[in-house]
Amino acid sequence: LTASLEKWLVGSDLSVTVANIDPGVESPPYTSDVDIREYVDYGEVMNTFGLGPNGALVASLDMAIGHIDDLREEIIETERDYVIVDCPGQMELFAYRNSGPLMVSGLRGDDPAMSLYLLDSNIAKTATGYLSSMLLGVSINIRFGLPQQSLLSKSDILTEEERDEIVQWGEEIHLLEDALDQSAEGLSREYSKAILEMLGNLDTAAGAIPVSAKDMTGFDILYGELQRVFSGGDNLYE
Repeated sequence: LTASLEKWLVGSDLSVTVANIDPGVESPPYTSDVDIREYVDYGEVMNTFGLGPNGALVASLDMAIGHIDDLREEIIETERDYVIVDCPGQMELFAYRNSGPLMVSGLRGDDPAMSLYLLDSNIAKTATGYLSSMLLGVSINIRFGLPQQSLLSKSDILTEEERDEIVQWGEEIHLLEDALDQSAEGLSREYSKAILEMLGNLDTAAGAIPVSAKDMTGFDILYGELQRVFSGGDNLYE
């Protein structure tokens, strides 16, 4: 998604800096302007300490903390309209260890920032899958403490009916409740209702924007949300 979002923003005459903070990625589908791999060698960490893939990623992220100031300085020097920071995909290793939030807060400084949380379309197309994904999103939001927008990634693999249903679940919570009543049973149903009530009280059940890197769709709506958070709705490319 990083490459497609960059392409859309650049196509809208906006300047973009792409920063990669995943030390374990081998060939990202974009050219990074700032890259943690210039400071931490994931393969060397793995070989030196005899670690497996996950252990090496954890150790590399811990080492990366010492280079946050260098990364931020590089980002500032680019002087672009937007900065896209591509994080490690292993959420449990990044978001739920101290190094993840420390890296995010250090790179951000006092600048406005927004977290984009990706929902897997294959999981979110069922009511229980959507609900559990949104619950995980709340957990991520708590960890990073940033304004957060949920995105329904790879929405092109869904039928139009499936995509519309997921959007409606976010807009009208009673439709999600009805779907859960039909699909969940027993203890799972009780858990689902309790979680749904909590999300409703927190006003976090709404709002997954369908996006597709393949079809380049949904980015205009996402841009509107970015502007709402960053600039109070002012459009930078008009």
